[in-house]
Amino acid sequence: MPSARIRLRHLRCFRTIALLGSVTRAAEELGTVQPSVSRSLRELEEMIGKPLFDRSNTGLVLNEAGKTLLAFVSNGLGQIDRGFEVLRGQMAGERVAAYVLPNVVRVIMPGAVRRFKSLYPEIDITFLPASGGGLRQYLAQGAVDFGFGRLLAAEHMEGLHFEHLYTEPLAFFTRSGHPLAGRSGLGIHDMDAYPVVLPNPGTIIRAEIDRFIIAQGLTRFVNQIETISFEFARNYLAASDAIVCHPMGAMQRELAEGLVTPLDIAGGAMLGAVGITTPTGTVPSPAAQLLIDMIREEVRDQGLS
Repeated sequence: MPSARIRLRHLRCFRTIALLGSVTRAAEELGTVQPSVSRSLRELEEMIGKPLFDRSNTGLVLNEAGKTLLAFVSNGLGQIDRGFEVLRGQMAGERVAAYVLPNVVRVIMPGAVRRFKSLYPEIDITFLPASGGGLRQYLAQGAVDFGFGRLLAAEHMEGLHFEHLYTEPLAFFTRSGHPLAGRSGLGIHDMDAYPVVLPNPGTIIRAEIDRFIIAQGLTRFVNQIETISFEFARNYLAASDAIVCHPMGAMQRELAEGLVTPLDIAGGAMLGAVGITTPTGTVPSPAAQLLIDMIREEVRDQGLS
């Protein structure tokens, strides 16, 4: 049934467009971008099987199908909003703590937190620092409600549950204009002629990189710098001929600005699952569950799922 695939974001976008008569104004009201609202409306109309608005140069006007749906949606969303008001009272004084890796901090969390804070401005959100082996320790101690990032190695997943949200590649990057930039079919030994910045041993990403380079016939790079500081790695990359290995999402901004170039390395891509990690058999607090829901929505809106 189509209704099984309809999400809350579809209905909120539809109602806001109906009230304002404009996708652009609806996006401003919802605190998102116009393409996201347009996509939600298009998906809703495709699932229902008919248009909900008449399009004109002056804006969008509800047609008969749209008017019928709005009558039900307005009542239903009104009940949901009242439920949120009740939950606000129940969650007064709560906080959410999460272990969030730098790549998703940059790409997903700003939008997810904006959604959350628009509903619950009084609930504090804390991101604990990412460090080698930190997630298991933080979850065991109850210091965080959940982790968001790449899947831990199998030997570290005992007693933990992972919800896969999307897949993201690891890539080796150089500054634009680097001697290796633009060359195809590079080997691991081509990179070994330059300094290589890697995450510290014990981190999720470092384990993936180590497996990759060993499979390519290299025990370690001759000239290594080890750090979990993304800011150091990016600044060092810009000022030298170094090579940095990062998740693709962590470099989105620099890629868009033409500051870095991913190297074409032979041997296949290093793909990793990204998602939510929680202790098996436990239910996150209502506040944490709502933030997780906002993360899911942001992943879907960015087209990553």
